[in-house]
Amino acid sequence: MASFVARRLLDSLMVLVGVSFIAFAILFLSGDPTYLMIPENYTRDQIAEFRHQMGFDRPWYVQYGDFLGHAAHGDFGVSLRSQIPALPLVLERMPATLELAVTAMVLSLVVSLPLGVQAATHRGTLIDTSSMVGGLLGQSTPGFWLGLILILVFGVELRWLPVSGRGGLTHLVLPGFTLAMYSMGRTARVVRASMLDALGNDFIRTARAKGMPNRIVVYRHALRNALLPIVTLVGLDFGVLLGGAIITETVFAWPGVGRLVVNAIYEKDFPIVETAVIVIATVFVLLNLCVDVAYGYLDPRVRYE
Repeated sequence: MASFVARRLLDSLMVLVGVSFIAFAILFLSGDPTYLMIPENYTRDQIAEFRHQMGFDRPWYVQYGDFLGHAAHGDFGVSLRSQIPALPLVLERMPATLELAVTAMVLSLVVSLPLGVQAATHRGTLIDTSSMVGGLLGQSTPGFWLGLILILVFGVELRWLPVSGRGGLTHLVLPGFTLAMYSMGRTARVVRASMLDALGNDFIRTARAKGMPNRIVVYRHALRNALLPIVTLVGLDFGVLLGGAIITETVFAWPGVGRLVVNAIYEKDFPIVETAVIVIATVFVLLNLCVDVAYGYLDPRVRYE
């Protein structure tokens, strides 16, 4: 088990280096931020001097190596706009993003797990059809459109829920539901497929032949064996929720990392964007590492592949 975890740790480190390189390359190709940071009356010599002071005139690989070396020591540079260290700026927004993503994940699991199980145990009935149609709608509905509709109905017309900002539980309902919608639909469909596969096994028929109650057959035997792909999907979905929170945070003015990144992209504030991408990628990689370890624990064959 220790060698399995060590291999996964090494893989995770390589993924983080790859993510940092891709983020740096895309930002480098987006253009020189010098002209966004200097007054309009600067002369050509002053512009060149400023670019040299900021290090923007160095080759890209030198800039990337410099960034990577400092990042390894926890130094991600300072915001080009506010001149505040980038890492604290991103980390102070992270709790809001995690709060939203965790809420969406809980909502997704609370709805999709029983929905998928019921669809599998009532295959071919109205419950199955309506559950899968609902899941398909959840996957195909654009998050920004759903968010705007929810704001109009529950915030503007009915005035039941707040439509922006971070506060109590009521502030989480609309953005949490909006963010969870896609994950809800996909997880329900995967749970149904996994349960159908598990329910068709011989041990399920044996359990039924012994007269075991249906509830125990479904939830203790079938669902337990159907959990492996669901655990993997939940780990991947949490990363998708963290990334998808950028749009939801913008629609609901949620003060998370997403809004910070959007503003930083507009202002070409490279250190903020790179730091946010690496922090989100680190959370995603750590979650998937936990999922991999759990997977190896649940199915020992995985450790030897």
